[in-house]
Amino acid sequence: MNYSHSLWRDRLAAEYVLGTLRGPARRRFERLLLAHPVLRRAVDDWERQINRLAANSPPEAPPPEVWNALQRRLFAAGPSRSWWNDLAFWRGLAAAGFFAAAVALGPRLAVSPPQADTNFAAIHGKQQELLWTVALVDGGRLYVSNPRPMAMPPDQRCFLWLKVAGSAPVMLGALPDDGGVRTLPLPAEVAKPIQGELWVTMQDAAPKPQPPVAPLYQTHWKAL
Repeated sequence: MNYSHSLWRDRLAAEYVLGTLRGPARRRFERLLLAHPVLRRAVDDWERQINRLAANSPPEAPPPEVWNALQRRLFAAGPSRSWWNDLAFWRGLAAAGFFAAAVALGPRLAVSPPQADTNFAAIHGKQQELLWTVALVDGGRLYVSNPRPMAMPPDQRCFLWLKVAGSAPVMLGALPDDGGVRTLPLPAEVAKPIQGELWVTMQDAAPKPQPPVAPLYQTHWKAL
């Protein structure tokens, strides 16, 4: 794989930072970081963008089924034993101490050099549930994330459009619906994407769907 290619480099770096790059692929990428400065810079860039996004996003409670599954996994009942002889207890205590130190030192360690604003959009459903996030990255690409898989009809897809006042919508690409991420290159005719709205439609899974008259969902860009 050509790691100097910006599309692959950004995609791998983003998946590494988000935690979706797992198993042997993640371990191999970590070895590559030692030998490829361009990959390390891409990871640093994505960490800064994600940290700024997290700092400017309101907290969102996890769905009850996710929270309950975490509770069962972390605090499942087991055979009774003395906490004094429990190695996990002491490991947890050490981890808690490390976490407390990280919280105390975090503001001083997380200072990053100034950079240009990151343009970001969140697309919510009818019940205000988060469906997709879209980030405009350098080089004219959109990085789209789908937080959780969606039940879609087999012959339908969701498409992302850019709608500028006075112009017909321009299709930006098909949105992921499998709980994954996708990088969409901006069409050549789109010079200033942040001047328009983002529209989402659900249409037949065709290579070139018809431009919509109205969106299923819509949102505006925000600068972080």
